[in-house]
Amino acid sequence: MPDSPARVPSMVCHYAAYLRARAHVTPEVSVDRNRAEVCLGVGDKVLVAVFGCRKQNWSLRSVEVRRGEQATTFTRGELAKAVAALLSHEPQAPALLAVSGVSGPRAGAGLRERRTTVIRV
Repeated sequence: MPDSPARVPSMVCHYAAYLRARAHVTPEVSVDRNRAEVCLGVGDKVLVAVFGCRKQNWSLRSVEVRRGEQATTFTRGELAKAVAALLSHEPQAPALLAVSGVSGPRAGAGLRERRTTVIRV
């Protein structure tokens, strides 16, 4: 049945319900095979959450807040920050500042030096 609507995965429904509760606006949900998007517009800003399915497991891949030509990308662990930026609780940072190339705990200078020290016998 090619004309039947795609079934919305439960994980996507949970995220959509969370966003609806936070913003008091019903988001749009679209599903295409193993990709789903939840779009939520508040004022002149739009939050887009992208989900993907791999081995029958759905997961949040990325979150983006768009305002005109400006787009700020957040990691999946920064959903609360993205919602705060959407609802104007936090200023929307420029796109270059929101994406960090380094993730995980930061190492001190001494620890970095020890990691790169080569001992030859």
